[in-house]
Amino acid sequence: MHNSIRAIHIITSLLLATMFVACDTANTAYHKYIGINTDGWQNKDTLTFKVDTLRRFGDYTSYLCLRIQPDFPYRFLTLEVEQSNMPKGKVQRRKVTIEVVNKEGERQGTGITYHTHEVPLFTSWMGPGDSVSFKVSHAMARETMPSIMDVGIKLKR
Repeated sequence: MHNSIRAIHIITSLLLATMFVACDTANTAYHKYIGINTDGWQNKDTLTFKVDTLRRFGDYTSYLCLRIQPDFPYRFLTLEVEQSNMPKGKVQRRKVTIEVVNKEGERQGTGITYHTHEVPLFTSWMGPGDSVSFKVSHAMARETMPSIMDVGIKLKR
């Protein structure tokens, strides 16, 4: 009897976990990372992301997503992001500064092997047939930025 109750609790927990994940991903229209060369990210290298066609009307919020290795040598990372919405032709630009290490020397973000950062960028009303493109580049004085593993964009409704 005890084993069957335990099995029911486990199955219920798994179903609830699946529902929570499904609810979060159902509103995600796009989520993609681009891996950065192990030699470092050159400041002349602009990363491009393209969301071909949206399927629903709604307010969409874009997020800049980063995976940074623990040996990143600076407290802050500054990036430039451009979002272009078509067919409206609306272009939005933003300079984003991310605190990688706080004043106390503690790594910010989540994770153990690498640190993940997710920064909200823009919220735009879009609908079926609209497309969005993003350009991301680093705006640091150093030409080659080490220890950045991946840069991504997420678009949620």
